[in-house]
Order: sequence, then C-alpha cells, then structure tokens
Amino acid sequence: MDKEQTKEFPDARSFEDRMLSGLTSIRTDMAMRFTSLEQRLSNVGQRIESVEQRLITLEDIVDARLRETRPIWEAVQADIQRLDKKFDNVIRDLYDVRTDNDLLEKRLHDLERRLNS
Repeated sequence: MDKEQTKEFPDARSFEDRMLSGLTSIRTDMAMRFTSLEQRLSNVGQRIESVEQRLITLEDIVDARLRETRPIWEAVQADIQRLDKKFDNVIRDLYDVRTDNDLLEKRLHDLERRLNS
C-alpha cells in the first residue's frame, strides 16, 4: 500500500475539526435524547399525579360511604347479637323439651309395664 493513500481522506477537514464535529454531533444527539427523556419523565409524573388525585377522590368517596353506612352496620351487628341470644334461648328450650319428652316416655313405658304385669 502506498503511504500517500492513507493521508488522503474523503473529508478535507483536519483531524481535530472532524473530531470536534463528531463530538458536537454526539453532544447534540445526547442533548436531544436527554430532552426526550425529560419529557417522558414529565409525562409519567403527570400521570402519577392524575392517579394520585383519582385515588384521593376514591378514598374520600369510601370514607363518605363508611360514614353513611356505619349506623346501619352497627344496627345490623346489634340485631345479630340479639338473634344469637334468642337462638341460645331456643336451643335451651329445645333441650328442656327433649329432656321432658325423654322423662315422659320413660314414665309412660314404666306405666305400660306395670299395667301389663
């Protein structure tokens, strides 16, 4: 290869000019990418703020509904407790009736045995 050919470049600018041009191009490209990234992050930030606002609104609605339904829920719980007590009484009465029935059956059986003997 001829040494003269390596000195000839298609671009007639000096090495320093070409390097500075390349670095400037890289810098411009990075600045554009950085600007694009900043814009995307800004959009994400806006979307997050929108979601946060919607969440706050939902929390307010839920709190309002809880305040509205709390008295109803407390009344339902009180009714359930009363029903539990009544049910306990019914079960006790049922046991008493079964016990009385068993005793009466036993007495009836004893009386029938006496009559048959």
